[in-house]
Amino acid sequence: MNGETTAVIRGRVYGTVQLRHTERGTPAARFTVVQIPREYDYAQRQWRDGKPVPVICTVTGPLARHVAECLTDAVHVIATGNVALRDNVLYLDSAQVGVDLAHHVAYIDDTLPAVLAGRAPASPPRTTATPPAPAAHRARPSRPAPAARPAPVPAPATDWWRTAPRTTWDASAAPSRTAR
Repeated sequence: MNGETTAVIRGRVYGTVQLRHTERGTPAARFTVVQIPREYDYAQRQWRDGKPVPVICTVTGPLARHVAECLTDAVHVIATGNVALRDNVLYLDSAQVGVDLAHHVAYIDDTLPAVLAGRAPASPPRTTATPPAPAAHRARPSRPAPAARPAPVPAPATDWWRTAPRTTWDASAAPSRTAR
């Protein structure tokens, strides 16, 4: 729509997230983000915290359920959406909300460690055993060895962090379209 002002709010969640449902059953969540601007004090030649700015954020639909499940008090977030000023209070109809990775580690369903996701029991800690005897003194195993695990992917020959960046994308950087 015309006349809407979009903004990016970066701050901490203050309090708990309230999850409600509309008359039609659509989830809606409401939470407060407090943004503290940094100001440079020229007289003392140092940075200081400015006056906190509370912003009331609302989200609807599936995003509301995710927000209610993931966000708690004091979590750093980044929210974007349409901002409005009503009765000296800032409101943000959020289109996107995410955890600020500068302050937190976030896992998604596919990257959550299996132990934390409840998919597999934790393996028992390894105990240190006595060093094995030299190969000449070992007895041969009486049963066949278990199936071999796939070989690990070898590390690249060069350290990509220290190599010079490419100036162009050539054909070698593009994925192969022949293999399917």
